[in-house]
Amino acid sequence: MEEASGRHEEPTEINQTKCIQDLSNRVYELGLKIEQLSNSSSNTAMLPRIEFPRFSGEDFSGWIYKCDQFFQVYKNTPDELKVRLASIHMEGDALRWHKKYIKRQNSASVWDEYVREMRTTFGDRGESTRPLVEMKKHRRRICRLQEMDDDGDENEIYELKEDHFRFGPIYATSEDKYYKYKLEAWEHVQKNSDERPAVTIGIYTSAVRLIEEEAKSCYADEGVTKSLTGPQFREMMIQDGCFFLQLALYLLGGSQQLGYPADHDIFCKRSNPPRFRDVKNWIEAMFFVGNQIPLVVLKELIKQSYFQKVIKAGKWKQPSELCRRALYELLLLPELEAQKSSAWRAAKGLWGKVFASRIQWLWLQHQGPTDLLHGLQLLILGPEQKEEEEHEDLEAQYETANSSGAIDETTSSSATDLKQSGMHFWPSEGIGSRGICFTNTVFLCHGYPILHLPPILMEDDTELMFQSLRNYEISQKLGVSKREVCSYIRFMSELIPTPDDAKLIADKGIIQGNLKSKHKLPGILRGLASRDNYNQNLRVVKLKISDYSPPIWKKYWHIISLGLIITSLQTVYTILPYYKSS
Repeated sequence: MEEASGRHEEPTEINQTKCIQDLSNRVYELGLKIEQLSNSSSNTAMLPRIEFPRFSGEDFSGWIYKCDQFFQVYKNTPDELKVRLASIHMEGDALRWHKKYIKRQNSASVWDEYVREMRTTFGDRGESTRPLVEMKKHRRRICRLQEMDDDGDENEIYELKEDHFRFGPIYATSEDKYYKYKLEAWEHVQKNSDERPAVTIGIYTSAVRLIEEEAKSCYADEGVTKSLTGPQFREMMIQDGCFFLQLALYLLGGSQQLGYPADHDIFCKRSNPPRFRDVKNWIEAMFFVGNQIPLVVLKELIKQSYFQKVIKAGKWKQPSELCRRALYELLLLPELEAQKSSAWRAAKGLWGKVFASRIQWLWLQHQGPTDLLHGLQLLILGPEQKEEEEHEDLEAQYETANSSGAIDETTSSSATDLKQSGMHFWPSEGIGSRGICFTNTVFLCHGYPILHLPPILMEDDTELMFQSLRNYEISQKLGVSKREVCSYIRFMSELIPTPDDAKLIADKGIIQGNLKSKHKLPGILRGLASRDNYNQNLRVVKLKISDYSPPIWKKYWHIISLGLIITSLQTVYTILPYYKSS
Protein backbone atom coordinates (compact mmCIF):
# COMPACT_ATOMS: atom_id res chain seq x y z
CA MET A 1 0.00 0.00 0.00
CA GLU A 2 2.86 2.36 0.73
CA GLU A 3 4.18 1.89 -2.82
CA ALA A 4 0.71 2.48 -4.24
CA SER A 5 0.33 5.51 -2.06
CA GLY A 6 3.67 6.82 -3.23
CA ARG A 7 2.72 6.34 -6.90
CA HIS A 8 -0.55 8.13 -6.25
CA GLU A 9 1.10 11.12 -4.53
CA GLU A 10 3.61 11.70 -7.37
CA PRO A 11 1.04 12.84 -9.95
CA THR A 12 -0.79 14.73 -7.19
CA GLU A 13 2.33 16.76 -6.46
CA ILE A 14 2.82 17.41 -10.21
CA ASN A 15 -0.78 18.57 -10.51
CA GLN A 16 -0.38 20.78 -7.45
CA THR A 17 2.74 22.35 -8.98
CA LYS A 18 0.83 23.16 -12.17
CA CYS A 19 -2.08 24.54 -10.16
CA ILE A 20 0.26 26.70 -8.14
CA GLN A 21 1.82 28.11 -11.30
CA ASP A 22 -1.55 28.76 -12.96
CA LEU A 23 -3.12 30.29 -9.86
CA SER A 24 -0.06 32.42 -9.23
CA ASN A 25 -0.27 33.79 -12.77
CA ARG A 26 -4.00 34.48 -12.34
CA VAL A 27 -3.43 36.30 -9.06
CA TYR A 28 -0.64 38.35 -10.58
CA GLU A 29 -2.80 39.35 -13.56
CA LEU A 30 -5.73 40.12 -11.23
CA GLY A 31 -3.51 42.30 -9.10
CA LEU A 32 -2.32 44.28 -12.09
CA LYS A 33 -5.88 44.85 -13.31
CA ILE A 34 -7.02 46.00 -9.88
CA GLU A 35 -4.12 48.42 -9.57
CA GLN A 36 -4.74 49.79 -13.05
CA LEU A 37 -8.44 50.37 -12.31
CA SER A 38 -7.87 51.94 -8.88
CA ASN A 39 -5.17 54.33 -10.02
CA SER A 40 -6.16 56.85 -12.67
CA SER A 41 -2.65 58.21 -12.95
CA SER A 42 -0.75 57.09 -16.02
CA ASN A 43 2.57 56.78 -14.22
CA THR A 44 1.50 54.00 -11.83
CA ALA A 45 4.48 51.78 -10.97
CA MET A 46 4.31 48.14 -12.08
CA LEU A 47 4.14 45.63 -9.23
CA PRO A 48 6.91 43.04 -8.95
CA ARG A 49 5.95 39.38 -8.98
CA ILE A 50 5.40 38.15 -5.40
CA GLU A 51 5.36 34.51 -4.37
CA PHE A 52 2.71 33.40 -1.89
CA PRO A 53 4.33 32.14 1.36
CA ARG A 54 4.42 28.41 1.98
CA PHE A 55 3.34 26.79 5.24
CA SER A 56 4.14 23.37 6.70
CA GLY A 57 2.95 23.89 10.27
CA GLU A 58 5.85 25.85 11.81
CA ASP A 59 6.00 29.56 12.68
CA PHE A 60 2.28 30.15 12.22
CA SER A 61 2.40 33.82 13.29
CA GLY A 62 5.17 34.58 10.80
CA TRP A 63 3.23 32.91 8.00
CA ILE A 64 0.04 34.85 8.81
CA TYR A 65 2.01 38.09 8.77
CA LYS A 66 3.41 37.28 5.30
CA CYS A 67 -0.06 36.35 4.05
CA ASP A 68 -1.43 39.68 5.19
CA GLN A 69 1.37 41.53 3.43
CA PHE A 70 0.59 39.56 0.27
CA PHE A 71 -3.11 40.46 0.43
CA GLN A 72 -2.22 44.09 1.09
CA VAL A 73 -0.49 44.12 -2.29
CA TYR A 74 -3.25 42.19 -4.06
CA LYS A 75 -6.25 43.94 -2.57
CA ASN A 76 -9.88 42.88 -3.03
CA THR A 77 -8.92 39.21 -3.22
CA PRO A 78 -12.10 37.17 -2.43
CA ASP A 79 -12.12 35.09 0.76
CA GLU A 80 -12.64 31.82 -1.14
CA LEU A 81 -9.61 32.57 -3.29
CA LYS A 82 -7.55 33.40 -0.18
CA VAL A 83 -8.32 30.02 1.39
CA ARG A 84 -7.69 28.14 -1.85
CA LEU A 85 -4.45 30.02 -2.48
CA ALA A 86 -3.23 29.24 1.03
CA SER A 87 -4.11 25.54 0.73
CA ILE A 88 -2.19 25.15 -2.53
CA HIS A 89 0.93 26.46 -0.76
CA MET A 90 0.53 24.09 2.21
CA GLU A 91 2.44 20.89 2.75
CA GLY A 92 2.95 18.28 5.44
CA ASP A 93 0.89 18.71 8.62
CA ALA A 94 -0.68 21.92 7.36
CA LEU A 95 -2.04 20.27 4.20
CA ARG A 96 -3.42 17.31 6.17
CA TRP A 97 -5.16 19.72 8.56
CA HIS A 98 -6.66 21.62 5.60
CA LYS A 99 -8.17 18.45 4.12
CA LYS A 100 -9.85 17.59 7.42
CA TYR A 101 -11.09 21.17 7.80
CA ILE A 102 -12.67 21.19 4.31
CA LYS A 103 -14.51 17.94 5.05
CA ARG A 104 -16.07 19.48 8.18
CA GLN A 105 -17.19 22.66 6.41
CA ASN A 106 -20.65 22.80 4.86
CA SER A 107 -20.28 26.27 3.39
CA ALA A 108 -17.64 28.46 1.81
CA SER A 109 -14.74 29.28 4.10
CA VAL A 110 -14.24 32.81 5.42
CA TRP A 111 -10.57 33.77 5.70
CA ASP A 112 -10.70 35.20 9.25
CA GLU A 113 -12.59 32.15 10.53
CA TYR A 114 -10.16 29.90 8.67
CA VAL A 115 -7.20 31.61 10.38
CA ARG A 116 -8.80 31.31 13.83
CA GLU A 117 -9.31 27.57 13.32
CA MET A 118 -5.70 27.15 12.23
CA ARG A 119 -4.45 29.05 15.25
CA THR A 120 -5.92 26.48 17.65
CA THR A 121 -3.74 23.81 16.04
CA PHE A 122 -0.59 25.60 14.93
CA GLY A 123 -0.51 28.74 17.07
CA ASP A 124 1.43 27.14 19.93
CA ARG A 125 3.51 24.60 18.02
CA GLY A 126 7.12 24.33 19.07
CA GLU A 127 7.39 27.97 20.06
CA SER A 128 6.64 28.01 23.79
CA THR A 129 8.91 25.10 24.78
CA ARG A 130 12.08 27.16 24.62
CA PRO A 131 12.79 30.84 25.27
CA LEU A 132 13.48 32.81 22.09
CA VAL A 133 15.60 35.32 23.96
CA GLU A 134 17.90 34.97 26.92
CA MET A 135 15.79 35.05 30.06
CA LYS A 136 16.57 37.86 32.47
CA LYS A 137 16.75 37.13 36.18
CA HIS A 138 14.84 39.67 38.23
CA ARG A 139 15.87 40.87 41.66
CA ARG A 140 12.24 41.29 42.69
CA ARG A 141 9.33 39.06 41.80
CA ILE A 142 5.60 39.64 41.83
CA CYS A 143 4.05 37.96 44.87
CA ARG A 144 0.80 37.84 46.78
CA LEU A 145 0.13 40.38 49.53
CA GLN A 146 1.37 39.18 52.93
CA GLU A 147 -0.96 39.62 55.92
CA MET A 148 1.70 39.52 58.64
CA ASP A 149 5.07 41.19 58.93
CA ASP A 150 8.24 39.46 60.13
CA ASP A 151 7.58 40.38 63.77
CA GLY A 152 4.19 38.69 63.72
CA ASP A 153 2.25 41.92 64.18
CA GLU A 154 -0.87 42.47 62.13
CA ASN A 155 -0.64 45.30 59.65
CA GLU A 156 -3.49 47.44 58.49
CA ILE A 157 -3.50 45.90 55.01
CA TYR A 158 -6.63 46.09 52.89
CA GLU A 159 -7.64 43.25 50.58
CA LEU A 160 -8.32 43.38 46.87
CA LYS A 161 -11.91 44.54 46.69
CA GLU A 162 -14.61 43.12 44.48
CA ASP A 163 -14.87 46.37 42.54
CA HIS A 164 -11.12 46.40 41.82
CA PHE A 165 -9.82 45.43 38.40
CA ARG A 166 -7.75 42.25 38.45
CA PHE A 167 -4.54 42.01 36.46
CA GLY A 168 -2.43 38.92 35.98
CA PRO A 169 -2.79 35.36 37.31
CA ILE A 170 -2.36 35.82 41.08
CA TYR A 171 -5.83 37.19 41.90
CA ALA A 172 -7.56 35.95 38.74
CA THR A 173 -10.98 34.36 39.26
CA SER A 174 -13.27 32.39 36.99
CA GLU A 175 -15.99 35.00 37.52
CA ASP A 176 -14.32 38.32 36.74
CA LYS A 177 -17.14 40.82 36.42
CA TYR A 178 -14.81 43.23 34.60
CA TYR A 179 -13.69 40.69 32.01
CA LYS A 180 -16.07 42.20 29.45
CA TYR A 181 -14.17 45.49 29.68
CA LYS A 182 -10.85 43.72 29.13
CA LEU A 183 -12.27 41.91 26.12
CA GLU A 184 -13.74 45.15 24.80
CA ALA A 185 -10.38 46.91 25.24
CA TRP A 186 -8.61 44.14 23.30
CA GLU A 187 -11.18 44.25 20.49
CA HIS A 188 -10.82 48.04 20.42
CA VAL A 189 -7.07 47.59 19.89
CA GLN A 190 -7.68 45.16 17.02
CA LYS A 191 -10.14 47.49 15.27
CA ASN A 192 -7.90 50.55 15.57
CA SER A 193 -4.55 48.99 14.67
CA ASP A 194 -2.88 49.47 11.30
CA GLU A 195 -3.20 45.77 10.49
CA ARG A 196 -6.23 43.56 10.02
CA PRO A 197 -7.63 41.95 13.22
CA ALA A 198 -6.29 38.49 12.38
CA VAL A 199 -2.82 39.88 11.76
CA THR A 200 -2.98 42.07 14.88
CA ILE A 201 -3.69 38.99 16.98
CA GLY A 202 -0.69 37.26 15.43
CA ILE A 203 1.61 40.23 16.00
CA TYR A 204 0.65 40.62 19.66
CA THR A 205 0.89 36.87 20.24
CA SER A 206 4.35 36.73 18.68
CA ALA A 207 5.50 39.75 20.69
CA VAL A 208 4.39 38.21 23.99
CA ARG A 209 5.80 34.80 23.04
CA LEU A 210 9.25 36.38 22.68
CA ILE A 211 9.29 37.39 26.35
CA GLU A 212 6.94 34.71 27.69
CA GLU A 213 9.52 32.84 29.78
CA GLU A 214 10.87 36.07 31.24
CA ALA A 215 7.34 37.22 32.06
CA LYS A 216 6.58 33.94 33.83
CA SER A 217 9.79 34.20 35.84
CA CYS A 218 8.58 37.56 37.20
CA TYR A 219 6.01 35.74 39.37
CA ALA A 220 7.29 34.31 42.65
CA ASP A 221 4.70 31.52 42.80
CA GLU A 222 5.39 29.25 39.84
CA GLY A 223 2.09 27.50 40.45
CA VAL A 224 0.03 30.44 39.20
CA THR A 225 1.77 30.34 35.81
CA LYS A 226 2.02 26.56 35.51
CA SER A 227 -1.75 26.30 35.98
CA LEU A 228 -2.14 28.12 32.65
CA THR A 229 -1.29 26.73 29.24
CA GLY A 230 0.91 28.75 26.90
CA PRO A 231 -2.01 30.21 24.91
CA GLN A 232 -3.95 30.95 28.11
CA PHE A 233 -1.02 32.82 29.65
CA ARG A 234 -0.40 34.83 26.49
CA GLU A 235 -4.09 35.66 26.15
CA MET A 236 -4.17 36.89 29.76
CA MET A 237 -1.05 39.01 29.30
CA ILE A 238 -2.40 40.56 26.09
CA GLN A 239 -5.94 41.29 27.30
CA ASP A 240 -4.99 42.42 30.81
CA GLY A 241 -1.95 44.30 29.51
CA CYS A 242 -3.87 46.23 26.84
CA PHE A 243 -6.56 47.16 29.37
CA PHE A 244 -3.89 48.22 31.89
CA LEU A 245 -2.12 50.40 29.32
CA GLN A 246 -5.37 52.08 28.27
CA LEU A 247 -6.14 52.88 31.91
CA ALA A 248 -2.63 54.29 32.35
CA LEU A 249 -2.87 56.48 29.25
CA TYR A 250 -6.34 57.65 30.34
CA LEU A 251 -4.99 58.69 33.76
CA LEU A 252 -2.18 60.59 32.02
CA GLY A 253 -4.69 62.63 30.02
CA GLY A 254 -5.18 60.57 26.87
CA SER A 255 -8.95 60.12 26.95
CA GLN A 256 -9.41 61.75 23.53
CA GLN A 257 -6.59 59.82 21.89
CA LEU A 258 -7.83 56.38 22.99
CA GLY A 259 -10.72 56.66 20.54
CA TYR A 260 -13.67 55.57 22.70
CA PRO A 261 -17.18 57.06 22.55
CA ALA A 262 -17.79 60.10 24.73
CA ASP A 263 -20.26 58.20 26.93
CA HIS A 264 -18.15 55.08 27.46
CA ASP A 265 -18.52 53.48 30.90
CA ILE A 266 -14.80 53.72 31.65
CA PHE A 267 -12.90 55.65 28.98
CA CYS A 268 -15.31 58.56 28.67
CA LYS A 269 -14.06 61.95 27.52
CA ARG A 270 -12.75 64.56 29.91
CA SER A 271 -15.89 66.62 29.39
CA ASN A 272 -17.75 63.89 31.24
CA PRO A 273 -15.21 62.52 33.73
CA PRO A 274 -15.93 59.51 35.94
CA ARG A 275 -16.51 59.93 39.62
CA PHE A 276 -13.44 60.52 41.77
CA ARG A 277 -14.18 57.30 43.64
CA ASP A 278 -13.88 55.29 40.41
CA VAL A 279 -10.48 56.74 39.54
CA LYS A 280 -9.29 56.09 43.09
CA ASN A 281 -10.36 52.44 42.77
CA TRP A 282 -8.43 52.16 39.51
CA ILE A 283 -5.27 53.51 41.13
CA GLU A 284 -5.70 51.22 44.15
CA ALA A 285 -6.00 48.22 41.83
CA MET A 286 -3.08 49.22 39.59
CA PHE A 287 -0.74 49.65 42.58
CA PHE A 288 -2.00 46.70 44.63
CA VAL A 289 0.66 44.18 45.69
CA GLY A 290 0.59 41.16 43.36
CA ASN A 291 -2.10 42.60 41.09
CA GLN A 292 0.54 43.34 38.50
CA ILE A 293 1.48 42.74 34.87
CA PRO A 294 5.28 42.42 34.37
CA LEU A 295 6.73 45.61 32.93
CA VAL A 296 8.50 43.57 30.26
CA VAL A 297 5.05 42.66 28.89
CA LEU A 298 3.68 46.21 29.08
CA LYS A 299 6.75 47.60 27.32
CA GLU A 300 6.35 45.05 24.53
CA LEU A 301 2.65 45.82 24.05
CA ILE A 302 3.05 49.59 24.06
CA LYS A 303 5.41 49.33 21.07
CA GLN A 304 2.57 48.14 18.83
CA SER A 305 0.83 50.35 16.27
CA TYR A 306 -2.35 51.22 18.22
CA PHE A 307 -0.55 52.50 21.30
CA GLN A 308 2.08 54.26 19.20
CA LYS A 309 -0.69 56.18 17.40
CA VAL A 310 -2.28 57.14 20.74
CA ILE A 311 1.07 58.36 22.08
CA LYS A 312 1.92 60.27 18.92
CA ALA A 313 -1.47 62.02 18.86
CA GLY A 314 -1.31 63.25 22.46
CA LYS A 315 0.26 66.31 24.05
CA TRP A 316 1.73 64.80 27.18
CA LYS A 317 2.96 66.67 30.22
CA GLN A 318 4.99 65.24 33.07
CA PRO A 319 2.60 64.96 36.05
CA SER A 320 3.50 65.83 39.62
CA GLU A 321 1.32 63.26 41.42
CA LEU A 322 3.30 60.24 42.55
CA CYS A 323 1.17 57.54 40.92
CA ARG A 324 0.88 59.31 37.56
CA ARG A 325 4.55 60.19 37.64
CA ALA A 326 5.39 56.49 37.98
CA LEU A 327 3.15 55.62 35.02
CA TYR A 328 4.66 58.43 32.97
CA GLU A 329 8.33 57.65 33.62
CA LEU A 330 8.03 53.87 33.46
CA LEU A 331 5.71 53.49 30.45
CA LEU A 332 5.14 56.69 28.48
CA LEU A 333 8.41 58.63 28.62
CA PRO A 334 10.56 55.89 27.00
CA GLU A 335 8.18 55.76 24.03
CA LEU A 336 8.09 59.55 23.71
CA GLU A 337 11.88 59.56 23.56
CA ALA A 338 11.91 56.72 21.02
CA GLN A 339 9.55 58.60 18.68
CA LYS A 340 11.87 61.58 18.43
CA SER A 341 14.44 61.89 15.67
CA SER A 342 17.98 60.62 16.19
CA ALA A 343 19.39 64.17 16.09
CA TRP A 344 16.92 65.34 18.73
CA ARG A 345 17.74 62.33 20.93
CA ALA A 346 21.46 63.11 20.62
CA ALA A 347 20.87 66.73 21.66
CA LYS A 348 18.68 65.61 24.55
CA GLY A 349 21.38 63.17 25.58
CA LEU A 350 23.87 66.03 25.96
CA TRP A 351 21.43 68.07 28.01
CA GLY A 352 20.69 64.93 30.02
CA LYS A 353 24.14 65.13 31.55
CA VAL A 354 23.11 68.42 33.13
CA PHE A 355 19.48 67.96 34.16
CA ALA A 356 18.75 65.62 37.04
CA SER A 357 15.28 64.66 35.79
CA ARG A 358 16.80 63.23 32.62
CA ILE A 359 19.43 61.34 34.63
CA GLN A 360 16.70 59.96 36.85
CA TRP A 361 14.75 58.61 33.89
CA LEU A 362 17.83 56.93 32.40
CA TRP A 363 18.78 55.50 35.77
CA LEU A 364 15.26 54.18 36.36
CA GLN A 365 15.21 52.40 32.99
CA HIS A 366 18.67 50.96 33.60
CA GLN A 367 17.50 49.37 36.86
CA GLY A 368 14.98 47.23 34.96
CA PRO A 369 12.13 47.16 37.52
CA THR A 370 10.01 44.01 37.52
CA ASP A 371 6.61 45.61 37.89
CA LEU A 372 4.94 48.95 38.55
CA LEU A 373 5.40 48.80 42.33
CA HIS A 374 9.08 47.98 42.00
CA GLY A 375 9.47 50.97 39.70
CA LEU A 376 7.58 53.20 42.15
CA GLN A 377 9.87 52.08 44.97
CA LEU A 378 12.96 52.93 42.90
CA LEU A 379 11.41 56.30 42.09
CA ILE A 380 10.98 57.07 45.80
CA LEU A 381 14.45 55.83 46.81
CA GLY A 382 16.64 57.16 43.99
CA PRO A 383 20.19 56.06 43.14
CA GLU A 384 22.64 54.69 45.67
CA GLN A 385 24.94 57.29 47.21
CA LYS A 386 28.65 56.47 46.83
CA GLU A 387 29.77 57.10 50.38
CA GLU A 388 29.99 53.53 51.64
CA GLU A 389 33.50 53.80 53.13
CA GLU A 390 32.60 56.92 55.11
CA HIS A 391 29.38 55.27 56.27
CA GLU A 392 31.20 52.14 57.42
CA ASP A 393 33.80 54.17 59.33
CA LEU A 394 31.13 56.22 61.07
CA GLU A 395 29.12 53.15 62.02
CA ALA A 396 32.22 51.38 63.30
CA GLN A 397 32.90 54.40 65.49
CA TYR A 398 29.59 53.84 67.28
CA GLU A 399 29.46 50.06 67.05
CA THR A 400 30.76 49.35 70.53
CA ALA A 401 28.79 52.11 72.23
CA ASN A 402 25.37 51.80 70.66
CA SER A 403 23.24 49.06 69.17
CA SER A 404 21.22 49.51 65.98
CA GLY A 405 17.96 50.19 67.78
CA ALA A 406 19.32 52.07 70.77
CA ILE A 407 20.62 55.08 68.90
CA ASP A 408 17.54 55.32 66.73
CA GLU A 409 15.26 55.39 69.77
CA THR A 410 17.24 57.89 71.85
CA THR A 411 18.05 60.41 69.13
CA SER A 412 14.55 61.07 67.82
CA SER A 413 14.07 64.81 67.56
CA SER A 414 11.36 66.79 65.85
CA ALA A 415 12.02 69.49 63.29
CA THR A 416 11.16 72.13 65.89
CA ASP A 417 13.71 70.72 68.37
CA LEU A 418 16.40 70.55 65.70
CA LYS A 419 15.62 74.10 64.60
CA GLN A 420 16.06 75.34 68.16
CA SER A 421 19.45 73.66 68.31
CA GLY A 422 20.52 75.68 65.28
CA MET A 423 19.83 73.20 62.48
CA HIS A 424 18.60 74.25 59.04
CA PHE A 425 16.52 72.37 56.46
CA TRP A 426 17.15 72.48 52.73
CA PRO A 427 15.70 70.54 49.80
CA SER A 428 18.19 67.85 48.82
CA GLU A 429 20.02 67.92 45.51
CA GLY A 430 20.04 64.13 45.35
CA ILE A 431 17.16 62.11 43.93
CA GLY A 432 14.88 60.24 46.33
CA SER A 433 15.20 59.33 49.98
CA ARG A 434 18.76 58.09 49.42
CA GLY A 435 19.66 61.74 48.86
CA ILE A 436 18.95 62.58 52.54
CA CYS A 437 22.18 63.80 54.12
CA PHE A 438 23.55 65.96 56.93
CA THR A 439 26.24 68.59 56.40
CA ASN A 440 27.93 70.96 58.83
CA THR A 441 29.95 73.97 57.68
CA VAL A 442 31.35 77.02 59.43
CA PHE A 443 30.24 80.44 58.19
CA LEU A 444 31.26 83.73 59.87
CA CYS A 445 32.37 81.89 62.99
CA HIS A 446 29.00 80.12 63.10
CA GLY A 447 28.34 76.42 62.74
CA TYR A 448 25.83 75.92 59.93
CA PRO A 449 24.35 72.40 60.19
CA ILE A 450 21.98 71.49 57.35
CA LEU A 451 19.65 68.51 57.00
CA HIS A 452 18.97 67.94 53.29
CA LEU A 453 15.56 66.35 52.60
CA PRO A 454 13.86 65.34 49.32
CA PRO A 455 10.66 67.23 48.43
CA ILE A 456 7.34 65.55 49.28
CA LEU A 457 4.30 66.36 47.16
CA MET A 458 1.11 65.93 49.18
CA GLU A 459 -1.75 64.89 46.90
CA ASP A 460 -4.90 62.81 47.28
CA ASP A 461 -3.04 59.58 46.43
CA THR A 462 0.15 60.18 48.47
CA GLU A 463 -1.02 58.13 51.44
CA LEU A 464 -2.14 55.29 49.16
CA MET A 465 1.24 55.19 47.38
CA PHE A 466 3.20 55.04 50.64
CA GLN A 467 0.87 52.38 52.00
CA SER A 468 1.26 50.31 48.83
CA LEU A 469 5.06 50.57 49.02
CA ARG A 470 5.05 49.65 52.71
CA ASN A 471 2.95 46.57 51.95
CA TYR A 472 5.18 45.80 48.97
CA GLU A 473 8.37 45.74 51.05
CA ILE A 474 6.74 43.54 53.70
CA SER A 475 5.42 41.13 51.05
CA GLN A 476 8.86 40.91 49.43
CA LYS A 477 10.13 39.52 52.76
CA LEU A 478 12.99 41.98 52.93
CA GLY A 479 14.90 42.21 56.18
CA VAL A 480 13.70 44.90 58.58
CA SER A 481 16.88 46.90 57.88
CA LYS A 482 16.38 46.62 54.10
CA ARG A 483 12.88 48.06 53.93
CA GLU A 484 14.07 51.43 52.73
CA VAL A 485 10.66 53.03 52.19
CA CYS A 486 9.53 51.86 55.64
CA SER A 487 12.75 53.31 57.07
CA TYR A 488 12.12 56.60 55.27
CA ILE A 489 8.54 56.78 56.58
CA ARG A 490 9.74 56.22 60.14
CA PHE A 491 12.46 58.85 59.80
CA MET A 492 9.99 61.45 58.53
CA SER A 493 7.36 60.55 61.14
CA GLU A 494 9.88 61.28 63.91
CA LEU A 495 10.94 64.49 62.21
CA ILE A 496 7.36 65.72 61.59
CA PRO A 497 5.17 64.60 64.53
CA THR A 498 2.94 67.72 64.61
CA PRO A 499 1.39 70.20 62.13
CA ASP A 500 3.80 72.86 63.44
CA ASP A 501 6.74 70.70 62.38
CA ALA A 502 5.08 70.18 59.01
CA LYS A 503 4.67 73.95 58.58
CA LEU A 504 8.32 74.50 59.48
CA ILE A 505 9.48 71.99 56.85
CA ALA A 506 6.95 73.25 54.29
CA ASP A 507 8.27 76.83 54.64
CA LYS A 508 11.59 75.52 53.31
CA GLY A 509 9.92 74.14 50.17
CA ILE A 510 10.31 70.50 51.18
CA ILE A 511 6.60 69.71 51.67
CA GLN A 512 4.57 70.79 48.65
CA GLY A 513 0.82 70.86 48.13
CA ASN A 514 -2.18 72.65 49.59
CA LEU A 515 -2.33 73.66 53.25
CA LYS A 516 -4.90 71.02 54.17
CA SER A 517 -2.76 68.21 52.78
CA LYS A 518 0.31 69.51 54.59
CA HIS A 519 -1.51 69.38 57.92
CA LYS A 520 -2.52 65.76 57.21
CA LEU A 521 1.08 64.61 56.69
CA PRO A 522 1.99 64.01 60.38
CA GLY A 523 -1.05 61.77 60.85
CA ILE A 524 -0.35 59.87 57.63
CA LEU A 525 3.28 59.24 58.57
CA ARG A 526 2.35 58.24 62.12
CA GLY A 527 -0.20 55.74 60.83
CA LEU A 528 2.23 54.11 58.41
CA ALA A 529 5.38 54.17 60.55
CA SER A 530 6.65 50.81 61.78
CA ARG A 531 9.34 49.54 64.13
CA ASP A 532 11.73 48.69 61.32
CA ASN A 533 15.39 49.56 61.83
CA TYR A 534 16.89 52.32 59.74
CA ASN A 535 18.73 51.47 56.56
CA GLN A 536 22.43 52.35 56.32
CA ASN A 537 22.05 55.84 54.89
CA LEU A 538 19.42 57.06 57.36
CA ARG A 539 21.25 55.43 60.24
CA VAL A 540 24.37 57.42 59.34
CA VAL A 541 22.28 60.61 59.13
CA LYS A 542 20.86 59.92 62.60
CA LEU A 543 24.36 59.30 63.95
CA LYS A 544 25.65 62.56 62.49
CA ILE A 545 22.72 64.49 63.95
CA SER A 546 23.22 62.97 67.39
CA ASP A 547 26.97 63.62 67.18
CA TYR A 548 26.48 67.25 66.27
CA SER A 549 27.16 69.85 68.95
CA PRO A 550 27.32 73.62 68.43
CA PRO A 551 30.84 75.18 68.42
CA ILE A 552 32.06 76.19 71.86
CA TRP A 553 32.14 79.84 70.90
CA LYS A 554 28.45 79.71 70.08
CA LYS A 555 27.61 79.30 73.79
CA TYR A 556 29.34 82.60 74.52
CA TRP A 557 28.43 84.31 71.28
CA HIS A 558 25.75 86.49 72.87
CA ILE A 559 28.18 87.67 75.55
CA ILE A 560 30.89 88.29 72.97
CA SER A 561 28.41 90.12 70.75
CA LEU A 562 27.27 92.31 73.64
CA GLY A 563 30.88 93.11 74.49
CA LEU A 564 31.63 94.05 70.91
CA ILE A 565 28.58 96.31 70.77
CA ILE A 566 29.54 98.08 74.03
CA THR A 567 33.11 98.51 72.84
CA SER A 568 31.93 99.95 69.53
CA LEU A 569 29.60 102.41 71.26
CA GLN A 570 32.35 103.46 73.67
CA THR A 571 34.72 104.07 70.78
CA VAL A 572 32.12 106.16 68.94
CA TYR A 573 31.34 108.34 71.96
CA THR A 574 35.06 108.80 72.61
CA ILE A 575 35.84 109.94 69.08
CA LEU A 576 32.68 112.03 68.61
CA PRO A 577 33.72 114.98 70.94
CA TYR A 578 37.05 115.20 69.13
CA TYR A 579 35.37 115.72 65.78
CA LYS A 580 32.94 118.26 67.25
CA SER A 581 35.75 120.35 68.76
CA SER A 582 37.69 120.36 65.52
